[in-house]
Formats: sequence, structure tokens, C-alpha cells
Amino acid sequence: MSDGMIKSHFISADQGYMYRMQNPFFLAIDERIVKDWWQQSRELHWHDYFEIEIVLDGTGTHQYNGTNYPLSEGCAYLLTPMDIHALIPDPGTDLHVVHLRFDEQAIFGEVRDLLLQHDHVHSIHFNDAEFSRLLTQLNELLHCFEVNNTQSLSIQLMLSYLCLTIIRESRQNENRFASYPAANPVVHQTLQYIFYNFRKKISMQELGEKAHVSPNHLALLFKQATGTTCMQMISDLRLQYAVKLLENPNLNIETISAQSGFSAASYFISVFRKKYGITPKEYQQQNKAKRNQSEPVTEISETYELNS
Repeated sequence: MSDGMIKSHFISADQGYMYRMQNPFFLAIDERIVKDWWQQSRELHWHDYFEIEIVLDGTGTHQYNGTNYPLSEGCAYLLTPMDIHALIPDPGTDLHVVHLRFDEQAIFGEVRDLLLQHDHVHSIHFNDAEFSRLLTQLNELLHCFEVNNTQSLSIQLMLSYLCLTIIRESRQNENRFASYPAANPVVHQTLQYIFYNFRKKISMQELGEKAHVSPNHLALLFKQATGTTCMQMISDLRLQYAVKLLENPNLNIETISAQSGFSAASYFISVFRKKYGITPKEYQQQNKAKRNQSEPVTEISETYELNS
């Protein structure tokens, strides 16, 4: 089904990204082999970007917001920054997937709003004809990159259409996953609120009021669904935001701490060093050195690991 169509456009997974753009929006596309022994793919995590993953070969399980979905050739799913997931290949089996990462500016606002509603599971197993059409759309997107990756409007249009295809088919075929319950709406609402407000002062009392449940009950539901606490997730989001600000050598640590939502620079420095092994200032200096091509910079992941 996928042979001769998609593989001709991709390099091997160990050579990194095939396509990547940063401006005017972020979009990265790569082909990867998920090994059955990779621990990282098995751990629940979330990202600060949107994702599409399309399974070309292999079988496994997708843990998606507390629910398990079977994976095989022809499966595709869409993830938002509020989704918690893990990818688990079956024993002795590798999953061959196409992975797209993008920010909210990479798709039209109406499509983004559909994705953030969280009233549907955007996961689908396409039949052969449907999957062939999906891969054709993907190839058209890749071709646009190959011809001229400055055609941002064309790329945005094709990516939005690819998202709409998965949204439409998953909603029309929800009976295919009828035995899998929807994720807890209280948790989704809380995740969405945290994602858009993590730089502000947030308390469990406030989160409980927004979700119309008691703080203790929310803490229990959230922990069961995500494997972490609301406060830990807020701290991790603040740290990842700070990492991006640290790429600007003209911002001081106090300013970055405040803009990221930390109440004190000393606390920010402490939690940053505990998570990444270096101080914010050291990371900022390494980034400056990297721009001068004098030394490598410590890699900080855009993936948020849970249960850690």
C-alpha cells in the first residue's frame, strides 16, 4: 500500500529530519522506526506542539489520554499539546511511522479550533483506498517542500487539509473505536487551561473552580490520566518556555524567570538545574557560543516526560 509512494521521498530514519522549517511557522517532517525496546516511546509524555503520526508498517498500541488503541499499517492520529500519549510497538516488532510536528501557526485557525475542541478522538484506521489518498496528500505536501519551501501559504493549506482529512474520517468512523471511551473532559479542560495560562499564577483551587470539581478530586483525576500532578506540569511548561527565552542572549535571568511564570529567580535557577543539569546562565552562554560556532550546546528536549 505504501511501497513506492511514500518511501521514495524519505531518507532513512537515522539520518534525521528530511524536511524542516522555522519561519513563518514551525513544521518538521521525518520518517522513523520506533523500536520495541525504546523506553522513551513507551513513557507517557506530551509536547508543546501539534503532531500527526501515520503508521506505514508494524503493529503496536497507542496509549492516548488514558485509553489504548491498536496500531497497524493504515493508522493515523492527530495530537494537540493537551494530549498525553505513548507509542508501544508489539514485542519483536518495530513501528515504521511518518511523523509531522507543527505549531498552531502552521494550520488555519478554524482547523486549530476543531482540534482543540476535544469532543472527538482524532485517531483512525484507514482502509486501503482511504490510506492511499492520505499518502497522496502527504506526498503533495512533501513536493511543495522540494520545489520551494518558502511557499508558506501552500504548505499551510496542504497541512490544514491533511488535518481535516484525519478529523473528518475519524468523526465519520467513530464506530470503529466504539469500545474505547473518550478521555475525561475534566482533565482535557484542565490541560487546555494550563497550557494557555501556565505563565500566570495558578493554584489548585483555581483549577478546581474552572473544572467545576473540588481541588482534591481534580488532583486525583489528573494524576490517574497523566501520571503527574497539575503543579508539576505547570513547572515543566514554564521551564520549556524559559528554554526558548534563553536563546536570546540579551535577556537577563531575572527577566526570563518572571516572563516564564516563576515567582523568584533563585527558585527558577534551582529547578532548571535539577531538570537539565546546568544553570540557565550556562545554557544561555552555550547557545551564544553555538551561534559563534565555538562549542556544542546542551540539547534540551521539547518532549515533556511524565512519571519522572
